[in-house]
Amino acid sequence: MAPRVKRALFAAITCALAIAPLAFVAYSFGPFERLDLRVMLHFERDSGPIHALAAVLVNLGDLSSLLVLLALACAIGLRYGRRREVLAAVVVVAGANLTTQVLKTTLEHARHKAFEHGIELPWPDSFPSGHTTAAASVAVALLLVVPAVRRPGAAVAGVAITAAVGFSVVILGWHYPSDVLGALLVVGAWGFAALAWLRIRAGRDRAPSTPEHRRPSHLAVSTD
Repeated sequence: MAPRVKRALFAAITCALAIAPLAFVAYSFGPFERLDLRVMLHFERDSGPIHALAAVLVNLGDLSSLLVLLALACAIGLRYGRRREVLAAVVVVAGANLTTQVLKTTLEHARHKAFEHGIELPWPDSFPSGHTTAAASVAVALLLVVPAVRRPGAAVAGVAITAAVGFSVVILGWHYPSDVLGALLVVGAWGFAALAWLRIRAGRDRAPSTPEHRRPSHLAVSTD
């Protein structure tokens, strides 16, 4: 297996394995729970221009925005003739968002006793953040479908969208910072796995497939 494939697989596995310990400390480790809550409360805004801006930007993580942005990414990929990358992008978006919904259902429960006193906190099924997953998965999809020369611009756009949604859900009090990080790990696992698959396929495409290509050069038939 080529080193570049191994690196992508290692990154995918690392992201996937990091989800469980993050969920554990977010739900069960007191010092981290308190830190998570303090950070969220520090950034949370109930009103004002920052709250208003966050309320607008968070819509980039809605299902309707996800579908529109994914369709745009697919159109860009097909425009460049990158059909395999478009397929990988669709799998990443679908897989990451489905994984997040499964994790939300599996891990759902209140993290803080403040719920008992009527204090409004993120919902019990807040880990991982679905809006952040949607935004980050579209960002990865865009990176996959554009050619190398276009990736810096795609990376800037993707980071901007992901950061805008990630910060917005915390500012609005919808999610803890750990929810955002969990979403990034989910998307990272799917994204790096897709990258590994694309690199494997690319390697096979470049590999010699005919007897003439595999024949030692001194035995090759001259075409001069």
